[in-house]
Amino acid sequence: MKIVIVGAGTAGWITAMYLANKNIRKDGQIPYQITVIESKNIPIIGAGEGSTASLYSMLKRNLKNLKGLNQTEFFKKTNATIKLGLNCKDWNGDGTEFKVPLQPSSTSTLTAIDFDYILATAYESSYLSSPMGIPWDVNTVPFHSASFNDSSGGYGYHFDAHKVGEYFKEVALQNGVECIQADVVETDVDESGNLVALTLDNGNTILSDMWFDCTGFNKTLINSVGGKWKSYSDYLPCNKAMPYLYEYEENETIKPETLAWAMPNGWMWQIPTQERYGCGYVYSDKFITDEQALEEVQRITGRKIEPIRVISFDPGRQERVWINNVMAVGLSSNFLEPMEATSIHSTLIQLDLFAYHYFNSDLDKIDFKTSPQAYNNTIGKMWDDFRDLLQIHYVTQREDSEFWKYCKYDLKKTDKVKHVLELSKYRSPSSWDFDLYHGSATWGVWCWTIYGLDIVSKEAVENTLNNYALMPYAKETYDKIDYTNKLRSTSIMKNKDFLYELKKKRIT
Repeated sequence: MKIVIVGAGTAGWITAMYLANKNIRKDGQIPYQITVIESKNIPIIGAGEGSTASLYSMLKRNLKNLKGLNQTEFFKKTNATIKLGLNCKDWNGDGTEFKVPLQPSSTSTLTAIDFDYILATAYESSYLSSPMGIPWDVNTVPFHSASFNDSSGGYGYHFDAHKVGEYFKEVALQNGVECIQADVVETDVDESGNLVALTLDNGNTILSDMWFDCTGFNKTLINSVGGKWKSYSDYLPCNKAMPYLYEYEENETIKPETLAWAMPNGWMWQIPTQERYGCGYVYSDKFITDEQALEEVQRITGRKIEPIRVISFDPGRQERVWINNVMAVGLSSNFLEPMEATSIHSTLIQLDLFAYHYFNSDLDKIDFKTSPQAYNNTIGKMWDDFRDLLQIHYVTQREDSEFWKYCKYDLKKTDKVKHVLELSKYRSPSSWDFDLYHGSATWGVWCWTIYGLDIVSKEAVENTLNNYALMPYAKETYDKIDYTNKLRSTSIMKNKDFLYELKKKRIT
């Protein structure tokens, strides 16, 4: 089967790797002929990027049979660092802060109550129920030595998005993927709605049985077969991003976290790589101009900033991501905003589901009637759930600017957000309040934010403890959890020591 991927950013090369992995067979057959069309005229978006644990799963499990792909090489070639979670600064007003760990509590799923979470919330702070909460506080990472085989888990990655694309390209080419450097100038769609061929700017025509659209915001292929964008702009307030870089200051303490710093008209991300910070300001042009945004972030951070560029976006997703023989992946399929690293996460989940559940090496054995509908429903629900998760971040106590007043009083709330806000008045939510499926925005992702923004009060948590008759021995139980997590933090590496080993190329 011939497969063509148009677009050679991170999404394009991840797609190529997932499909190349299916060519690794015991019978020696190579069912897929995979080609990536790479344009030199379309830059990769991103100054610094972070991931969820789904990228860890790709490196360690899902694609581990690919030549050249492993966690050690990933760190060496992408300027990667460890990410324990998201530090939300000033979201409930200047001077406030809350942490959103990647690793949930040990009691976060499949029960009517998250015991560790409500105990930590009642006696200290909710994020301390995560096994990585205390280690994060003391700036440690989950390794006992300079070896990835000696990990206690619970982390994601920060990395240079440009270098990630280069590394994934290297891996894909090592594993039989062909690359053509050209731009698409014309699409040929037949009467049945299938994409038949592309005409390239080098004069060549390329044919394929299956196409993957990784052209980013251009959406070149999916638009040709009837793709329609479902906007979330009524629910998510930001539509611009201004990426830029920070150099490290001398002797600066580098933390294993993504900083999400609330600004008067949006928020700033700050991501540590091995060499510098990758940053950006996410804002709404309804409340501030690009020039005002630049002045604002320079004034608040106290740094001179040179923007890489300004990116405009309409937050949302494709109504149907798989149409006939075309699938949109990456920014051509969805983009909400940078918060919570949903973009690369959804790319990985989308390819997991497609490659291992729906795709077959014989084209005539793929159900092109019902499979796309089922697939689109599943992926669409995931993005709708992410929309709800991101919106809850804007339900804050801030009202010190027109932007935050709009978010507090006028931003249209989704049904899920309204439900969470209502039930949180009386009790602590739990896993039973959120749908659980592969890649979903579960309770383990929501819980830190709703407490950090005072959506769940200590009174509601105490009501929950009383409802389950836990109050008599609650403090004793929490002290045991706290002791275990503190003990963990004493035996693992300091982040500065881990970064030193990374820079010396001594991580194994």
